[in-house]
Amino acid sequence: MRYGKLAVPVMLVSLPVIMFEGLFPLYTEQLGYSTFQMTIFYSAFALAGLLMRLFMGKLSDKYTRRSVFLLSVLFYAAAYVSLSGAVSMPHIMAARFIQGAAGILLTLSVVGVITDENDKFAQTMGRFDSNRNLGGMMGVGLCFLIFTNYDLLSGWNVFFLCCFAASMTAYLYSLVKVRKQEKANAPQKANVVFSGEKKKLWIFNLFFCLFASMTGVLLIPYVAAAFNLGMESLLSVFMVPMVVSSFAGPHLGRLGDTFGYRRVMTLSAFLLALIAVLIPMFHTPDSFTIIWTFYVLSISTLDYSMDALFVQGIEEHVIGDYYGKYAFGSNIGHILGPLAGGYLFDHLGISTPYITFGVCMLFFGVACIRYMPKENRTL
Repeated sequence: MRYGKLAVPVMLVSLPVIMFEGLFPLYTEQLGYSTFQMTIFYSAFALAGLLMRLFMGKLSDKYTRRSVFLLSVLFYAAAYVSLSGAVSMPHIMAARFIQGAAGILLTLSVVGVITDENDKFAQTMGRFDSNRNLGGMMGVGLCFLIFTNYDLLSGWNVFFLCCFAASMTAYLYSLVKVRKQEKANAPQKANVVFSGEKKKLWIFNLFFCLFASMTGVLLIPYVAAAFNLGMESLLSVFMVPMVVSSFAGPHLGRLGDTFGYRRVMTLSAFLLALIAVLIPMFHTPDSFTIIWTFYVLSISTLDYSMDALFVQGIEEHVIGDYYGKYAFGSNIGHILGPLAGGYLFDHLGISTPYITFGVCMLFFGVACIRYMPKENRTL
């Protein structure tokens, strides 16, 4: 099975990718929740991964990539139908928990497919992200069509019912178009044990995800507080970087494949440190949109390269187990980061999370130079 067969269903299950990040803070505000309470929901999404990554990695190795992919699509459908009627904190957190499980299964199945292809990992992961963002752009069009006829609360319900229908369509499409596979006979495997270099990458990934999620979830609250924009203007500021990254993904991944993952990670970290310090200095929505676009592109470039560096040397039949344990660190970071960012935002000022992120990424870049494993070592 090749990744190209999965592109259409990936786009269909990704309709809320862009609009969810923009609508969710506005939706929780309508429900009466503070910024810090809103970030708790993002942490709940990561908590799903923290609890499920370890055994789901083994699941993806035990069954065919197709089976895991189909299961992920069904989980997305369940999450979206749950989100459509979610108004209380327990209900929203439960729906986010299901959505988190769906995202894990989707990523593990795609990572397995890419490594099975023996293709350029970072470049194809960039294509995967681009397909998700293209699906999100379709969701943007759907969302604006819905919200011209409904208010925020009722429009949220209709939008996620449409996402549920799209996910079920993706499931039926995959049943027909994605061929059944025979499970290859793989060598009997022992428990996965990380080498010293893999452990270093696990730690780097944990801190990177913590730093990145500290600021990423605050985009809409920051723009709303800094520029006093309406809903339509807020979402346009958010959407432009997503549109750019939709087409740039494979090219960003190719940077690491071409120039070296370690080098690209280091340069991206220093660029992110500079961008984060500059963000509070931009005082118009248009200028902020430009700097935030560079932020999104730099985050993605670093992420693709670090993932590609990690999977080097891992055999295909254990990639799910390895990557699941590696992404366990991602979820720890995504739990702690939003909480830290939300606390700083509410108590120390709207610019504080970005300045803190900039300082952290400066140290991250220095650590890359000093401790980051190089490519093609024996693992």
